[in-house]
Amino acid sequence: MEVTPGVPGWLLLGYKENLRVLRDQTHFSADPRPWGDDAAPVRGAALARDGDDHQRLRLPIVEALASVGTPHLVPVVERVAVRLIGRVGAKGAADLVGQYAAPLPALVLNELLGLPDSYGHLLADLTDRLRGDDARRAATAAPAVRAYFLGLVARKRAAPGRDVTSALLEHPHGLTDDEAVEALRLLWATGLEPTTHLIGNALRLLVEDRRVWTAYLGGTLTPEDLLDYVMWTDPPVRVLAGRYARTDLRFSGTRIRRGDPLLFAFGAAHSDPSVAGDSGTAMDQLAGNRAHLSWGAGAHRCPATSLTQELVRTALDTALDRMRDMVAVVGPAGPRRRASPGAHGLEELPVRFTPTGESEPVAAAEPDVRGASRRRKRRPAARGARYQAPFAEKPHEPDPLERLLETWTPGAEPREPIPPWAQPASGSTTTSSGWTLPGSSRRGCSPPRRWWSK
Repeated sequence: MEVTPGVPGWLLLGYKENLRVLRDQTHFSADPRPWGDDAAPVRGAALARDGDDHQRLRLPIVEALASVGTPHLVPVVERVAVRLIGRVGAKGAADLVGQYAAPLPALVLNELLGLPDSYGHLLADLTDRLRGDDARRAATAAPAVRAYFLGLVARKRAAPGRDVTSALLEHPHGLTDDEAVEALRLLWATGLEPTTHLIGNALRLLVEDRRVWTAYLGGTLTPEDLLDYVMWTDPPVRVLAGRYARTDLRFSGTRIRRGDPLLFAFGAAHSDPSVAGDSGTAMDQLAGNRAHLSWGAGAHRCPATSLTQELVRTALDTALDRMRDMVAVVGPAGPRRRASPGAHGLEELPVRFTPTGESEPVAAAEPDVRGASRRRKRRPAARGARYQAPFAEKPHEPDPLERLLETWTPGAEPREPIPPWAQPASGSTTTSSGWTLPGSSRRGCSPPRRWWSK
């Protein structure tokens, strides 16, 4: 197949072939830099590194995520979920993707990173723009996302707290600011959309198949087994790129040249008869089967597996508990799917449920002293300035995150241009897998933007 016009590549369809390339670092590399003179390196991108460099960048991410225990994560997810459901509870109708599964991961991640909710709504809105089909809105959102993570690192360097960002920055490996920004962007880029689709695909299965609904609510189908079944039959990512052949080799009866890109096809691998057997999508065969490839395998296996499972389980349970008697409201063709070769999920999942009579909970005041610059009280007229001047309060200078928030209006373009320090250095956006997005000068290596949403 051609990855892009004139650039040949290989789509791995078999289960064993996908698993081998995921695990084999001797013959296959995740680092794109050796395979072209114009392959610009991705600073700090753990997914696009091998060996010791990969471990140096990966370990801070792993240990920072490990600092988020279940007692901390579950209340955060529940609070966000309840707030989102509160917006639609009195109506008795909702889009479980657009109004629940899509914003929830961004709001949760923002809080785990150590920022108040206002920045979570900013991140959710920017993520939604990048998922959409409006190229102009996506183009303005990309540098704004970079500005978010640059400002986050700068703020936590100056004032660390008990959060994922501070744990990452304080790790003994001593990541630079650029490496920390790329590590945090990696969590966002590889985590948010797949988590959204995992929640959405699981909810679709529950509301459309009453046997699954009954088994889940009755406790005979555990959350972990349900998610495994969804990963096998309706994975949130079907195609993912990220390996290059280190040398000429014969692989699965085919001659592959050094530097050829390889793409994982998880959807095809999960339907391989060698693992699926004759049962196909039988619930009793696949529920609880942990051998699927959706979490990856080998040195690059997803470091947030446990966290994501707990997040999705809490999101599902909260939705089922608060939106009773859910029924899908879709046409004969079923819910509309995303038009993407890689990401696999729903555009929307409209449902009806018994109205709760609840309204959106009023959020407590955010303890963000920096945000005070947005509404500062007028200072009283100076009296006796000669004596009070040494004690006069210095005017608050907004940090980069506050300046970004001040220029943002939900659903609209930033009121001011993104500052130059937040713009990509080369004028193009480089993915964590080393291939550039549309608009790049890199010849022939620009797959569609949403291929890199995992």
